[in-house]
Amino acid sequence: MIELYGENPKENPDYSRIINAREVRRLALLVDKDKVIVGGGNDEAERYFEPTILYPVVWTDQVMQAEIFGPILPILRYSNLHEAITRIKSRPRPLAGYIFSRDQSTIDEFVSDFSFGGGAVNQTNVHVYLDSIPFGGVGESGIGFGNGKYGYDSMTHAKSILISPPDVSVDHVYPPFTMDKIQALSQWLDY
Repeated sequence: MIELYGENPKENPDYSRIINAREVRRLALLVDKDKVIVGGGNDEAERYFEPTILYPVVWTDQVMQAEIFGPILPILRYSNLHEAITRIKSRPRPLAGYIFSRDQSTIDEFVSDFSFGGGAVNQTNVHVYLDSIPFGGVGESGIGFGNGKYGYDSMTHAKSILISPPDVSVDHVYPPFTMDKIQALSQWLDY
C-alpha cells in the first residue's frame, strides 16, 4: 500500500475518494476498531477513507453483513477451501469473487462451486473495467450486465417482429400435417 500511495494516502492525488460523506459514515460503522490492523481513519469533509485491513473477522461481524463498496479488507480464517465455500454459499450471492492461487484445482473449485456476479483469479476489480467481458450481479447483488455491448444488450430489450406480406401463408402451421411439413418443422426444432 505504501508503494502505491506513500505514507499518507490522503495527500496522494491518485488515491480515490468516497462518493459522499454519508458513504464515509456508512463505511466507518463497518469498522470494528479492535480488529483494525492497518488504517481505519476517515475524514467526512474530504470524503476520505483510509485503506483498512481488519483481522480476525468472523461472519457475524458488521462488516460481513452486506457488500462493502469501500477500501476495507476483512480477513476471515478458515481451515480449508471447502469450509470457506460452504460458508459463502450459505449467504446471498456476492457481486464479485476473487481468488489468489497457483493451484489450478483450487481455482477451478472456487470458480465453479458457487455463484457470484463476476470475478478474477490473482487480481481484483480489473474485470470491472474491461468492455470485452460482461460484469453484473446475481440475486441481491443486482441483475443484468454492464460493460460495452453486454451492458447495452442487458439494459435494452430486443423485440422480435416477423413481418409477413398479407397474402403469404405459412402453410407448415396449418393442417393437414403431412410428413413433409413435420420433417420441415422438426429441422427447425433441432436447430
